[in-house]
Amino acid sequence: MLERIIPCRRGAIGRVIAALAVSVSLGSLPALAQDYPSKEIRVFCGFPPGGGADISIRFFAEKLRALSGRPVIVENKTGAGGNLAVQAVARAKPDGYTLVISTGGPASYNVHLFKNLGYDPVKELAPISPLASFPFVLVVNAERPIKTVKDLVEHAKTQNGKTSYGAIGGTPIVLSEMMKYVGKFDATQVMYRGTGSPTNDLLSGALDFMFMDSAAAIGQAQQGRLRILAVSTPTRSSVLPDVPTLIEGGLPGVERTSWFAAFAPAGTPEPVVQKLNGWFQQILAMDDTKQFLHSAGADPFPGTPDDLKRLQLEEIAKWADLVKLAQMEAQ
Repeated sequence: MLERIIPCRRGAIGRVIAALAVSVSLGSLPALAQDYPSKEIRVFCGFPPGGGADISIRFFAEKLRALSGRPVIVENKTGAGGNLAVQAVARAKPDGYTLVISTGGPASYNVHLFKNLGYDPVKELAPISPLASFPFVLVVNAERPIKTVKDLVEHAKTQNGKTSYGAIGGTPIVLSEMMKYVGKFDATQVMYRGTGSPTNDLLSGALDFMFMDSAAAIGQAQQGRLRILAVSTPTRSSVLPDVPTLIEGGLPGVERTSWFAAFAPAGTPEPVVQKLNGWFQQILAMDDTKQFLHSAGADPFPGTPDDLKRLQLEEIAKWADLVKLAQMEAQ
């Protein structure tokens, strides 16, 4: 009889100990959020120092420093189109002290553009908050007589395949190929690594059109060098309210919205993720943030971690089809 009682008591004791452990663990979560952060936070940036993306990320880092009360150090880790910075965070300790602010490619759809990405953006990242959205813009040489998207399409159709466009990264290529497909014209893709050379070729007449990020294009347009024909977003951008969309220009379904967002390593405690998200929502609501983003050709893009997770999954699904349409091969 005693032998039967002792195992039961041991089992009961074990269950009590397990319950206490869970209780202690759950009780520590609010304390974890309250104590965070207790040291400096690192934010990885996948772009070179001094560029538009770097400046934007440092703006958010400075705002985060003011709210968190801790130093926020931006570390530039360039290479592979921003993938290396995201990979570094995916492999970091999930304690909330290592973050990345990334564009959509490395954080989602680059799974279709690289044979060996080196990480799984869905499984190895903890979404924190979307931060900014921005259009790409269709531009031509301002000295050309082309004033609208319709003008460009009609011109391309008369060139018997001699039209060419500058290709810089995934989104500009996809937009150009979608435009060709819907507009029913042909154009040769000319690959570039940066925006300087294709802009010069566009101005010299070696290229007919290209898609650029809005901040770079606005500066060139203000100098009278380039003409902006359309924005890539499905509705008009508050940054360029007088510029029509590609859809308005007669290309139904041709649209893409680019974005920046903040991520931590997967496994980062939920209270820490929520605290970081709360800070970023405060930052996005500030007037000077709105002014800064507007000057950079972007709009605030507030949201929850769940919103960002949904965006990740939607982008990955959409780009599976877009990559096939654009006949893009994984690097």
